[in-house]
Amino acid sequence: MRFRRALLLIALICPGELAQGLPSAMAQPASVAGLDWGLPQLMHSLTEVKSASAQFIETKTMHTLNAPLVVSGTLDYVAPDMMKKTTLLPSPEVFALKGNEVTIVGGTNNKTQTFSLTDEPQIGGLAQGILATLAGDLPTLDRLFTLRFSGGPADWQLLLQPRSVELAKFISWIVVLGNQNHIEAINTESSDGDYSEMSITEHITDAR
Repeated sequence: MRFRRALLLIALICPGELAQGLPSAMAQPASVAGLDWGLPQLMHSLTEVKSASAQFIETKTMHTLNAPLVVSGTLDYVAPDMMKKTTLLPSPEVFALKGNEVTIVGGTNNKTQTFSLTDEPQIGGLAQGILATLAGDLPTLDRLFTLRFSGGPADWQLLLQPRSVELAKFISWIVVLGNQNHIEAINTESSDGDYSEMSITEHITDAR
């Protein structure tokens, strides 16, 4: 349960509609709206973001729930390997990743749990994918996921599908949506059909 919860928290570090199966918007090849702008250019622009903080609203639709669960809070990122998701409502919880170490604080007793990603490769692969997107690390993303990019600078979408069988047991796909080097949403679907839609509103970004 600890690792299942950690996966859900990682996968939901970052508007758009989510449908069952692959997102229809990703069925088409990359847009030719600008022949000089594509995935490499997007990744380069993301490397310029040294830190960012934002507010999020996430809607989770899960088989174990009778109705969608809406949670909200804040997100923080410091390049190249620190991210934190602080859930404020409906109940406080903190998920923090620094390098290879995960810390989760929350629950009825506000318990702190710490573990290494090295011990859980399926979680490590997912965390690396999220961090690689934030950091604009295309080689790592390409190693872990099959990538499909569409759109232009002001309205792009990136579909990530796990390459490894182990990671695919937990995550079917992740779709990241954004504008320039701002990530505006992350939608995910797990292997059991549960899915999440997270919209992000940045309020501080340090881009150089």
